[in-house]
Amino acid sequence: MRFGLDYDSAWRLCHLRRILTRTSLTTRLVTVVVVLIFLTTLSAGVPAFLLTRSQLEEQAWQRVDATARGTESLYDAAERRVVDLAALLAERPTLRRLIQDEEIDAIEPYLRAFQEQSDLDLIVLCDRAAVVVATVPGIIECPIDTRAGVALGDVRLMGDKPALVAGQNIFSSDIPETVGTVVAGMWLDVAFLGQLSANTGVDQTILSADGQPLASTLPPGVMTVQRRGSGRELAAEGQSFLISQFALPGESGSEPLIAEVALPIDPLQATERSALLVLATSTTIVALVGVVAGVWYIQRLMAPLRRLMAAAEQISAGDLAAPIPRLAGPPELASLSASLEKSQATMLDALDERSQARDWLNTLIQSVVEGVVTFDTRGRVTFMSQGAETLSGWSSAEAVGEPINNLFPLADSPDNQTFLDHIPPAGEKREIEVQTRSGKSMVVAATGARMVPPNSDTVQVALVLRDVTEEQALRHLRSFFLANISHEFRTPLSTLNASIELLMDEVDDLSPAEIRELLNPTHLSLLSLQSLIDNLLESSSIEAGSFRLRRRPVPLEDVMADALTIVRPLVERRRQAIAVTEPARLPSLPADRARLTQALVNLLSNAAKYSPIGCPIDLVISQADDTLRLAVADRGPGVSPEDRVNLFRRFMRLDAQGGDEQYGIGLGLYLVKKIAEAHGGQVGVEERPGGGAVFWLELPLTIDETSA
Repeated sequence: MRFGLDYDSAWRLCHLRRILTRTSLTTRLVTVVVVLIFLTTLSAGVPAFLLTRSQLEEQAWQRVDATARGTESLYDAAERRVVDLAALLAERPTLRRLIQDEEIDAIEPYLRAFQEQSDLDLIVLCDRAAVVVATVPGIIECPIDTRAGVALGDVRLMGDKPALVAGQNIFSSDIPETVGTVVAGMWLDVAFLGQLSANTGVDQTILSADGQPLASTLPPGVMTVQRRGSGRELAAEGQSFLISQFALPGESGSEPLIAEVALPIDPLQATERSALLVLATSTTIVALVGVVAGVWYIQRLMAPLRRLMAAAEQISAGDLAAPIPRLAGPPELASLSASLEKSQATMLDALDERSQARDWLNTLIQSVVEGVVTFDTRGRVTFMSQGAETLSGWSSAEAVGEPINNLFPLADSPDNQTFLDHIPPAGEKREIEVQTRSGKSMVVAATGARMVPPNSDTVQVALVLRDVTEEQALRHLRSFFLANISHEFRTPLSTLNASIELLMDEVDDLSPAEIRELLNPTHLSLLSLQSLIDNLLESSSIEAGSFRLRRRPVPLEDVMADALTIVRPLVERRRQAIAVTEPARLPSLPADRARLTQALVNLLSNAAKYSPIGCPIDLVISQADDTLRLAVADRGPGVSPEDRVNLFRRFMRLDAQGGDEQYGIGLGLYLVKKIAEAHGGQVGVEERPGGGAVFWLELPLTIDETSA
């Protein structure tokens, strides 16, 4: 670039100077005004246009990159889904049985049914490297190398179509040996890419390792263009796109397939052309208007200053978005106007960033489950989050300005203490029992901190509250369980000890009838201990996930006989009779005899314990269609509707008659429910006409193969 002037440029400059010296001052000023207007318009419009175009391009690339990351996440989600479905299918007992029994004809319908239920496109069952069954014709080789172990999921070409596949070994139920490998997959075809395109809003393509398109939502002409690499434009058939690529998970040792996202930029280019046209038109119009209005503008030089002053006054009065007039004329006025406009834009941007930061912080605080409450030195609430609204039952509009003691009254306040008296020091945590607005008692874990809000010299306290009612209840439940089970063991052991000591001391002087009378409570105590231990063992097996049934055809008469024999000492001691109502012919049902007997024993024992001494117990057996119903009715205090919801949960106990005694550790009815559900049945409780409760157990007479 040359900084000097050649002869022609110097001559033109001198000629212009002579013309200006012969013109009037008004003409000179008008010429200067026009030139300034033209230059000012270009200096503002061209950078704005360039900046706008740059920002639009940057935003477009950012969207492409963000969409690529989102698409990669969708591929990962699809991979996890296929892996999970392969693992789920490999764990199916029915499939394992069909493979072990070599029922090849039944395997393919089973796999096709699972494929339809799970929306998979293909399922292949392999034995080593050979294909046993495939739901898609034409697959002659196992999609994964079974010798290399189980594949977590990758994308590969099957024929000429890309597919997302995952494999899982199937182990024998008898010995830890692999009996086959199941491979689940889905085609990465146009339908799949169409779903991705609908979710991301951009076109999707899958490329081979050499950049050849395999499937795409792009128009056919664009799809056939071969390309390689990300971060560039793609143009074909008069359309332009920004593309980004990433590698898909593939088989080790081979080049992976490539996923591509394509964002159309035709609207962006049209916007650039429109902006350029607007810039040229506006520049021309402003220049023409400047020529016409130049004289008036010069004569009314103070008018723009007054307009500028009026805008400044609006801004100082609080109207921060007041329009700033664009002034033409002397450089000082234009510079002042541009500086004020720039300052206004900077100030508005800063305010917008601050507003966004405040909104984000408020959204973050409102989204946490824990409640956040702030209050001043007078104890009045200044802020309450949505989590605190949920805990207290008060809305933020109602709570602000109210004393915090009124919002969180103590559930038990000795010595007239208040919520403020229990607030922990900064950095510490304290559990406080309060009442909600509805009167419900709740334990909250509170942590506090002292802070000074911006633009304020008043110290406030911020509390973070978390509902720990269930955690505290669980701690109390553990203590209660340990204490109660000790009591449950101590009572029968004490009875055993007393009876055995008396037998040892007086055996020579006791008659057989007296010995039998002493042995009855001993026997009853042993049965109580056995029932308690059985319930504890079954509950532990359920917790450990090892609860299994051994189904056999069981005559119901045998189950009833076993149960009545076990509970006979208890009912004889309480002088109770069991009245059995049964159909003429009792059916057999596929069940675990020991556990079904245990469930019936728990129901009968529960009825005996809660019925008054001397009152009979009804055992009613009925059959409707393919369901058998066992109902045990007592004449006890009954079960209130509020208690029925949680009656079959662990450690749930009701008061005995009169409320003076509690029986058991709350596992009997819980095990009845679990045993019934394991058999495919259900349990429930109803009110007995005339007083008492009816506990019923319904069992299917046939086995559901899907739940076997």
